[in-house]
Amino acid sequence: MLAAVVFWLAYVTTALGVLLVALYGHASYKLSYWKRKGIPTPPTNLIFGNFKDTLTFRKPPGQVLRDIYESANPDAPYIGFYIFHKPMLLLRSPDLIKQIMVKDFHIFPNRRFGGDGEKDSVGLINLLSIKHPKWKYLRTKLTPTLTGQKLRKMVPLMQDCGVPMINYISNKSNEAGWKEFELKDLCSRYSTDVISSLAFGITTNSFDEKDTDFWKAGQRVLTGLKRGIILLVHFFMPELSGFLAPMAKKPAEFFRMVFWDSMNTRERVGNKRGDLIDSFLTLKNGEQNPEFKFEGDNLLAQAVAFYIAGFEATSTTTAFTLFELAHYPEYQTRVYEEIKRVIDSQGLTLESINDMTYLDQVVNESLRLHPPLPLIDRIAEQEYEIQDTGLVLEKNIPVYVSINAINHDPKYFKNPEEFIPGREKSNDILGASMAFGVGPRSCVGQRIGQIITKMAVITIVLKYRLSYKLGNETSLNPLTVFTTAANGIYVQLEERK
Repeated sequence: MLAAVVFWLAYVTTALGVLLVALYGHASYKLSYWKRKGIPTPPTNLIFGNFKDTLTFRKPPGQVLRDIYESANPDAPYIGFYIFHKPMLLLRSPDLIKQIMVKDFHIFPNRRFGGDGEKDSVGLINLLSIKHPKWKYLRTKLTPTLTGQKLRKMVPLMQDCGVPMINYISNKSNEAGWKEFELKDLCSRYSTDVISSLAFGITTNSFDEKDTDFWKAGQRVLTGLKRGIILLVHFFMPELSGFLAPMAKKPAEFFRMVFWDSMNTRERVGNKRGDLIDSFLTLKNGEQNPEFKFEGDNLLAQAVAFYIAGFEATSTTTAFTLFELAHYPEYQTRVYEEIKRVIDSQGLTLESINDMTYLDQVVNESLRLHPPLPLIDRIAEQEYEIQDTGLVLEKNIPVYVSINAINHDPKYFKNPEEFIPGREKSNDILGASMAFGVGPRSCVGQRIGQIITKMAVITIVLKYRLSYKLGNETSLNPLTVFTTAANGIYVQLEERK
């Protein structure tokens, strides 16, 4: 009996040993993909590849990609890395980024984000994730909804949303002098009110605790551990996105109810408000393409995408812009004087906002230092040879760009860690900050996003001085792909006399 037990223990131990050796060999072979092509990689974990710190929620993915970028030879055009055992390529050269994202867009028309399912109506049947050629048709139809003429009509709607924000700040404390506020919370409520007005055609006051349903719905979509995992999967393991569709249904129900109530009411009453609901009705009642019809969740997804992308981008950019102005009183004074001079002479219009050139420089510098989404991704649709390197990129190999890393590279920006509005670039690096993407697939909402941010900065700076208390440094939240402060962004406000 004892001999039999010993035999089976030896058998099981041997089998496990053989299995572990086989698994080790398989993993080692997978993780030698770039070495076999002569491409360097950073030190690689046998299980997690180069994404251990993100997959264990120690570092946000934007920081991990920056670490990978900075581990390479400064002149290297790219560096290989792995997520688990899947090989990826991180582009480092601006010329190569431009070649792939712009000139050879036909080979890299799709993002890796979201996978191929397009099943999640909260985030995937829209310009954020939809695949070419549907993407091109959708882009063509949505671009006219954000023309200068239409943005001009939206400025008063944005201005109306600033009133409850100022009232909230004013009523927060009856004490005179400085009052401390957490900017991401403040700016996210403002962004919610603006986007609910523009994309859903309803008036909300997220600064009133009795009227926060829309704001809370947005928080459920974009914050928390569960949503952090969902976004991580969509961005870096999209092959698993299909399993997440049931988790997206609950947030979608709220937006679906609000959106169609607004659409049906507007269609029945027939009035025009100058918002995106007017444009969505035009798309709904216009000629339809059998490949993509503007109906049902296909329409809802456009409003939700505008909310998801706009909410995170505008609230983050506004918060960090105000945070930087609190650090630099000289820049803050210059912004205030420009805002006051322009508004006193022209009023607050789309044209007058466009004339605030220094404010534009301040916002762009904030986007350089704190891009809301610090990465860009594409995936090769066919085999692709990278010029002058001899590297042949196989079909379906993803490529990434670390916006954070390039924007902090002293090769392109002198003193890159400093906030210097109007700074000169050392080289052509694809525009001011790449914060809105690169090439044909760059963000269609760039212009309206910047107007929303500028309206918030104008509203607050015109009314309040900002100050920064030592010890309120920020660190990044590892539970999200977006640039978000882990412990909040705190400044002090004092009403101007």
